[in-house]
Amino acid sequence: MKVVGILGSTRPDGNTATLLRQVLEGAAAQGATTTTISTNNLTVHDCTNCDTCKRTGQCVLNDDMQEIYNNINESDVIILASPNYMGGIAGNLKLVIDRLYLYFSVTETGELRTTIQSPKKVALLITQNAPREYTHYREAFTPLRGVLHLIFQGNFDPVTESLVAPLLIASSMKGPDTVENDPQLLQEAYAFGADLALEG
Repeated sequence: MKVVGILGSTRPDGNTATLLRQVLEGAAAQGATTTTISTNNLTVHDCTNCDTCKRTGQCVLNDDMQEIYNNINESDVIILASPNYMGGIAGNLKLVIDRLYLYFSVTETGELRTTIQSPKKVALLITQNAPREYTHYREAFTPLRGVLHLIFQGNFDPVTESLVAPLLIASSMKGPDTVENDPQLLQEAYAFGADLALEG
């Protein structure tokens, strides 16, 4: 079992990074091999929507996204982690997600299908200052969770909870060390990672 965590925060020791590390520790406890990629250290260009990948299966942009593709292709579980920026994910992680268009094929009727042959698990981690009871923040990530499920699992219905990527939100972040000082959240994150690493 291989798990890759893709960190979309600019803070290597901030709340998002700490949350991701704890999730990966939970996965490692189940025997998984884990890898972390920080998008802050990489150069990933915007998807140009040239559709070359639809004809060749390869992206024409020669940048650090190739490393991310390789890690994704070799992994069984992909975890995307980001702070909540303006009700969405951080820009550097959004660039990575946009480039996951490589894994889509488009039917003659315009429907999207995944090109990933063996389904992979995918999950989304979010840290935010907003409190947990602000449910509209959670709902804001539902479309993305549906798209991620389509890419890695092959099914799309963002209305159905079982057909969207699992989500862990760490709320009420009051400083860069909030996660590491919250034992209950650390335990929840550890269990989240352990569940993702379980077979089946």
